[in-house]
Amino acid sequence: MDYIKKTMDVNLEQQKLISSPLRVKIIYLLATKAMTAKQVADELGKTAGSIHYHIQQLYNGGILELEETKENRGIIEKYYRSKATHFNLNDDQGKPETEKVVSQGTYISLTEEDRKELQADIDQLLLKYVKKSAKMSDKDKVSYEFTISLKRTLEEES
Repeated sequence: MDYIKKTMDVNLEQQKLISSPLRVKIIYLLATKAMTAKQVADELGKTAGSIHYHIQQLYNGGILELEETKENRGIIEKYYRSKATHFNLNDDQGKPETEKVVSQGTYISLTEEDRKELQADIDQLLLKYVKKSAKMSDKDKVSYEFTISLKRTLEEES
């Protein structure tokens, strides 16, 4: 099942919680359907204890919600769901519109072939909008700086 894009404003503490490749994967999995920590662990090939820890941190930080609980042979199963898939750090308050920055980021795991394909896709997308920009009249234009950074990270934590 595909996820529906939902955006959520977060504070600095919440931003720190979601600044992990593993937690990003958990958030996106839980955006597709409500799952238990064990189900998420199985999907990601991780230990249930490790995933349970990360889910608890995300839940306590307000990123996940408890959708339902079920009793299964005397064990209470908790099903969690992501509140959002996109997060905006709310640090532009009080700034004039011309100084506000829209920033997006995520962690992804790619093969070298996928990375090259992504780079080619980004190049094509930028070229499309540079061409559109050149054809616009000056009265319609608002200038923006656009920066994309693809930085290799250390392996995701367990």
